[in-house]
Amino acid sequence: MERRSIFAVFFGLVAALSLWAFFSLHFSFTAGGFGIVSNRDSIIVVTDVDISGYNAIRHEFLLTVEGSERIMKAGGYLEGSFTIIVDGEEVLNGIFVPPIISRSYPSSQVVITYPSFDSNYGVMKIQMGYPWDEPVNPDPRDDPRIAQYFEATGRLIG
Repeated sequence: MERRSIFAVFFGLVAALSLWAFFSLHFSFTAGGFGIVSNRDSIIVVTDVDISGYNAIRHEFLLTVEGSERIMKAGGYLEGSFTIIVDGEEVLNGIFVPPIISRSYPSSQVVITYPSFDSNYGVMKIQMGYPWDEPVNPDPRDDPRIAQYFEATGRLIG
């Protein structure tokens, strides 16, 4: 009977930790903040602390050294759909695309190429279409909530 009790306690602890991890990852933006979430595996790929600046003209996130190293250690390439969340709200949806693939995407598709074509892991660019950035009108990247967030945190460039 004692063996079952130990197993039950262990199982309960593992279940509690799993639930805590799930909810902390999925609902960490409810009180505010910024993040880019991979919809494929529901993991926050880029958080507020990973970004040193946002260039609103070029639609580029400048990553901290720690942020870019963390992504490189996780495999370096990001693929699948993503959602950008600002202060708990979904602001932009698109697709992560590695820098060199044989497929193209239309200019109506929001794309983040990462790493950049020159293998720069410190920059994450949002573009319209792939392989060329062909902005559409209205441009969904111009959602003011992104620039306002980084302006309020003192990290808006351009």
